[in-house]
Parts: sequence; C-alpha cells; structure tokens
Amino acid sequence: MTLFDERPIRPMLAKTGEPFDSDDYLFELKWDGQRTLLFKHDDKVELQNRSLRDVTREYPELQKLGTSIRGKAAIIDGETVILGPDGTPDFHQMQSRFGIEDAKRAVVLGKTIPATYVAFDLLHFNGCDLLTAPLEERKRHLKSILREGPHLLYGDHIEKHGKRFYEDALKKGFEGIIGKERTSQYMLGARGTSWIKIKGSTTIDCIIIGFSKGERARASTFGSLVLAVYSDKGELQHIGNVGGGFDNRTLISLKTKLDKLVRKTPTIKEPIEVLSPVTWVRPLLVCEVRYMAMTDDKKLRFPRFSILRTDKAPEECRLDI
Repeated sequence: MTLFDERPIRPMLAKTGEPFDSDDYLFELKWDGQRTLLFKHDDKVELQNRSLRDVTREYPELQKLGTSIRGKAAIIDGETVILGPDGTPDFHQMQSRFGIEDAKRAVVLGKTIPATYVAFDLLHFNGCDLLTAPLEERKRHLKSILREGPHLLYGDHIEKHGKRFYEDALKKGFEGIIGKERTSQYMLGARGTSWIKIKGSTTIDCIIIGFSKGERARASTFGSLVLAVYSDKGELQHIGNVGGGFDNRTLISLKTKLDKLVRKTPTIKEPIEVLSPVTWVRPLLVCEVRYMAMTDDKKLRFPRFSILRTDKAPEECRLDI
C-alpha cells in the first residue's frame, strides 16, 4: 500500500517565525495561492487542495501537466497560483478560480486567467513513497523529473542566507519565505519547526461566528465580524472582532453570505465583548485578517479584514504562534 491508496492526504504545514540564517535550512519563496497536491498516473493528473477537496475540474489547463512530469506515477506538493505580469502571485485574481463547477466556465478562465503550478516537494515516485527521505533529496529528485513550462514551475530554494532572501522576496512583491530543515522528513498533516513560514505582515485565518449591527453608512450591512479559531481541544475560541478593511462591495457580498448562515445561539461557550447586538452564524466562512500583535489572552490587536478565504476549511483555523 502506498500514498496513492490513502488519498486524500493532508499536506505538511509550517509554523510562523522570524527571519533567520542557518546552514541546516533551505529557504523557498512563499507563493500566495492555493496549496495543491498533484497526483500523476501515466499522463492523467488529479489535483487536491489542503481541505482534501478534489479541484481537478477547476483547472483544466493543469490537467495536461502529466506529459511534463517524467515517470509513470508521482505525488507532488506545491501551490497553484495566478502570476501577474511581474511574475509574482496575484491572489485576488486567484480567488476568481476557486469553486468553479461549470466546466465551460473553467475552460474560459483557464485561458483568460491561466494558473501555474509551482512544485516544491515530491512525496511519491513510481511506486515508492518518499516521506522518510531527506527534504534536499526529495527536492533534487523532483527537479530531475519536471519539464518546466507556462503552467509548471519548480519551486527552487537558496541555502543558508534566510534573512537576505526574505528581504529580497518582499522587495520583489512576494508575501514572504519558508525555511525548511534540509534533512527533514515529510510529516503528513503535521505543523512543526521543520518548516517555518516568515511573512512580511502578520496574518491569521479566522472563522466568522457572528456579526454586530451596523450603523450609519453600514446600517444595511454590519459593523464588525466576530472571529474565532479552534483550540487544541477542538473548541471554538474567540480571538477578536474586526471592523476595518472592508470596501462597500465586500460589505454587501459578505452580508449576503452571512444572512444565509444565521442561527439563534452562539457556537462558542465563552462570553464575548461586543458593543452592539450580535447576530450569530454557523461557523463555515473563513477570512484572512492582518493584525499588529497578539495579546497575552490571545486576542488580536488592531485587526483589519484582508480577504475571504474560500479555499480554506474552518478546521484549518488554529493558532500556530
């Protein structure tokens, strides 16, 4: 039995950290897109996101990548991105590719907003699982089987100089870098210090569990969102409220989504401090929030709404800091 028989599989995750130099780590760019596992068998390709959902039909242009990957069978870890004119990921464009179920629409988007798959790890090749092989060996093997093209890139790395690489990445428009221990094994679904993500701004994925009543210009939408993450015990934990960072279009579209999820009672046990009445919703929507710092009691300081993350599941929203 191999990883092919265990699908779907959970990708390895990274802890949050600060820039550092180390001879023991490889440093890669952090690509802002959709984490995607690619399964190749003969020339057929299937794609799975980090929420374990099959997204093959959403990216018809990537279904042809089987001929660009040597060997009969492979499982590759990587990121599906939309590249802008300068070669950096455009996540706002990426959002337009999420959840497209209409096959004809997916084909049109594949031509007008084409995706690129950035491959950075190899988990299986020709019948052999590679989870216990050292990272640098897996990457060396991966590079040897790829034929890069418009829809396929190898996620390269640099050695030792993580601090300088981080500064260069930010200047070029990337959101940060990831440091990976060069001898590390691939731990399915695990989040440890073997992989460390270093971002230019601090963000967190949160679950929307409610919204407060809006006033004045926001009377028809909402004032703020009530946010939570899952604790180590698997319980929802209030992490703060966010009322800034919204444009009018987002306010209207988000309110429409929230109205469909309204429930009478909160999904959280602890009392929550909100100045105006709260409408509770089912904990199904995930949003990315930028913030300045985290208080000692694990509340966000100066949070601002960034974007709705339709590519992520609520169960993924946990504190990793």
